[in-house]
Amino acid sequence: MMKPTLLLVEAPGPHRELLALAFQSQGWRVLLAAGLEPGLRALRESPPVHLVLAAAAGLLSSAGGHLGALHEALGVSGAALWVEALPAEQEALRRLGVPVTGFLAAGRSLGARVEAVRQALPPAVRDAEGGASLLRVLVAEDDPVYRKLLRLALGPFHFELLEAEDGLSALELARRRRPDIVLADVLMPRLDGFRLCLALRQDPKLARVPVILTHSTAPDELDLRMAANVGANGFVQRSQGDDALVAALLREAREQGPLPAPVPGELSTEAHLYGMVRQLERRVGLLEQAERTARESEERYRLVVSGSYDGVWDWDVRNQRMYWSPRLLEMLGMKPEAFPGTSEAFLARVHPEDRDEVSSALARHLEQGTPYDVSFRLKHEAGGYRSCVSRGRAIRDAQGRPVRMAGIIGDVTEQLRLYREAREAVRVRDEFLAVAAHELRTPLAALRLRVQGTAAALKHERQVAPERLERALVAADRQVQRLVDLVEGLLDVSQMQGHSPRLNLEDVDLGQVVRDVVVRSEEMAARAGCLLVVRDVASAVGHWDALRLGQVVTHLLVNAVKFGPGKPVELEVQSDADTASLVVRDHGIGIAPDRVDGLFRRFERAVPTRNYGGLGLGLYRLHRIVEAHGGDVAVTSIPGQGATFRVRLPRAGPPVGHA
Repeated sequence: MMKPTLLLVEAPGPHRELLALAFQSQGWRVLLAAGLEPGLRALRESPPVHLVLAAAAGLLSSAGGHLGALHEALGVSGAALWVEALPAEQEALRRLGVPVTGFLAAGRSLGARVEAVRQALPPAVRDAEGGASLLRVLVAEDDPVYRKLLRLALGPFHFELLEAEDGLSALELARRRRPDIVLADVLMPRLDGFRLCLALRQDPKLARVPVILTHSTAPDELDLRMAANVGANGFVQRSQGDDALVAALLREAREQGPLPAPVPGELSTEAHLYGMVRQLERRVGLLEQAERTARESEERYRLVVSGSYDGVWDWDVRNQRMYWSPRLLEMLGMKPEAFPGTSEAFLARVHPEDRDEVSSALARHLEQGTPYDVSFRLKHEAGGYRSCVSRGRAIRDAQGRPVRMAGIIGDVTEQLRLYREAREAVRVRDEFLAVAAHELRTPLAALRLRVQGTAAALKHERQVAPERLERALVAADRQVQRLVDLVEGLLDVSQMQGHSPRLNLEDVDLGQVVRDVVVRSEEMAARAGCLLVVRDVASAVGHWDALRLGQVVTHLLVNAVKFGPGKPVELEVQSDADTASLVVRDHGIGIAPDRVDGLFRRFERAVPTRNYGGLGLGLYRLHRIVEAHGGDVAVTSIPGQGATFRVRLPRAGPPVGHA
């Protein structure tokens, strides 16, 4: 049967070397290519390749220029293309149109990679050859938990495992069934790892069997010297993942070179082992202290997190599992069971417009170490999106590969809203200042021209007609009055901003107030070509402030004349036992529907400043005065057909304590 053949497309380095060793240990033929272009040549020129395994980074950097050639080479060879990639890289490869058969999750253990490739091989060649040549590994370990962990780590390699609970049992088992390699703990009952290694070296049939010593702590210089003295091939610290131990096992099984020569005769290892035990005792004491410190730190951490507005996340990159803290779930209105706990589920909640940026930021951080600090929107369980910021950092193994990443997600929706409101307020303020400056300059300029013209006439003419002087003074007085009205309006608004307008309450006839304002406003209306039509102004007496009501009527009339020049303005007063209403209707340009809601806000304008003057404060003052009286004001409008303002006032005056 044909031997499975793999093409490994990856830049040279320890990672590629280790993968090749792992695949070769299964009896598979492994071809190496440093990049996509040499990989394409290997596909065309080498014997049939059953599977191509590539790193995502290399494909993303070069696939664009060789996409057609890649399609063609894979089609001719019939090989499947599998790529080791992060979720963000997977999405990028799909967008490029790379013909990927399947993906292997990045950061997985060496054994998980071997098993994944085995399952990806065509069934016809998956179990071909190599079965009888797989390694026989003797594990000498007195800790049953660690034996089980080793069994899980080595299981995907399909090695033949021999297990012994102590050094003496391991030696007897090795003499009955010669192993290809031995993994031995240095601290075991009856016969420790050092003396086991020495015994193997002194047995002619087992002298060349590679021995790797293991221990729960990192070996120091004395440990390494003792290991060399007894002829060990390596000394490796045990860890939960044990990729380092598997790598040492694969390398030593391949080497089969000369072994270190042990010191002849019996070696006294008791003193060294006694020293190791004492060292372990000290480390156990330190570990207990560290655990107490860790518990205290964890408690502080929980207090900080519970009092923070940020949610915490933790991503196991190897197993593609993600944890979200209760605060983060609460922030999105989710229950713990509603979050599947995967990176894909996280990205699915990111707004589609932000997803690419988040994926790219994650990929850049994991691959290049670029700081992960992004802003995006996350979908809330009730619908809609929350504006968030996130920061995180990856934890890497000894080879620099990311194994874990953790960080925070903060909800800045409210802060962003306040920022936008503040920015809009600043914009409106600046616009108001520009308009106010223009409005104040206009009467000042007119007044100055009148004064200068009159002064020139008096200087150059011996006698100036009284009528001419009267006209100039009347015009100047009109501009002065306009300035006074503008300044009083600004002062009034400044006072209203801090508290309600002060009211001087008395019995006032709203109908009489309207008639008085109409008489005073007829000249102003006539200049604009407007006819003031008083349709029904009945007597309506209430407990109000006469001066403030006059300001309300004046604001409405000025507004109606400004936006409906040349057209009539209608006024009407209605009343019943409890309320009185003032209706002012014009037939001007009307108000756009999207501007009605904010019409009574400070500085708000329903029309562009360049087309119509004014400070944008009249309706704000009107609203505040009506509100202080316990009433309300409403507006209805059809663009192009005018607007109708309706002021409703309680005849009993403002509620007690409201004025």
